[in-house]
Amino acid sequence: MNSKQKQSKKRQLIVLYGHYCWWCGYSLKENQLTIEHLYPQSRGGSNTIENLRLSCFKCNNSRGNSLYPPNWRMGNCF
Repeated sequence: MNSKQKQSKKRQLIVLYGHYCWWCGYSLKENQLTIEHLYPQSRGGSNTIENLRLSCFKCNNSRGNSLYPPNWRMGNCF
């Protein structure tokens, strides 16, 4: 995705899910949210809105290409 496409997807996700990290539930400003692939691209995941969520940098970065962040437990990863 180019930067224009990312910004458009991010706005769509904010409308759908709000300004929250999908994994830990923290409320964040738009510029603190990263686009997260539920099913990682390295495992064949797509850039469709159904496969994308918003997350904080910590959850997104710690997850790598696993399906869940380390220590993730029902809505709270840290």
